[in-house]
Amino acid sequence: MPVFLAIIANIRDRSAPWKALALPLALIAIGVALVNAAAVSAADVADTESILLGVLASSAALVMWIAYGLANAAVMRSATAPNGLQWTGLQGIGAAIGSLLLLPLASFDLADTASVSEATRFVVWALVMGLAGSWFATWCWAVASRRLPLALAAQLIVAETVFGLAYGFMFEGRLPSPTEAIGATMQVAGVCSAIAVFSKPCAPSSLSRKSVAQV
Repeated sequence: MPVFLAIIANIRDRSAPWKALALPLALIAIGVALVNAAAVSAADVADTESILLGVLASSAALVMWIAYGLANAAVMRSATAPNGLQWTGLQGIGAAIGSLLLLPLASFDLADTASVSEATRFVVWALVMGLAGSWFATWCWAVASRRLPLALAAQLIVAETVFGLAYGFMFEGRLPSPTEAIGATMQVAGVCSAIAVFSKPCAPSSLSRKSVAQV
């Protein structure tokens, strides 16, 4: 998503020269490829079907995320853009309604065997993730969509990927492999270089210089 959405956004808005974006996008793309290559190479051959199903689901999610990113940026940059908190709340209501479709997939049978402490821990973490990981993060994304070029905001999503990797390593109780560490580092380096690109003042075009000279 950080690569595809940034490319689509820059094709549409031309917010940065392609030559300047080449390095950040290449670093991010190579970093993502390294992490995925490490994961696939470590997987059991018997899990090939599971991996293919995961790739298919991830591809579908990628398409939906790109569509959401473009639509969200269009809404927040329109002349009648809603308040950031209102827009975030509206998305939260929509997500809550949509989550009802997932109820048949929920593991309600675990509720009968969970202890009071386990149930309490689940509720607390659900509230933390709902408020911090969803509501607050969505509000931050709405603010970024209003203030930043989408070609840059899209690349900042790498933070979600890197934190996701960190949480995964914590869950598995292990350190990243050298390939995974290099891949994650390259993604962060790509984002830093993208920020540097968009932080530079835009040079006036030759047409603008000509107009100023005539004045």
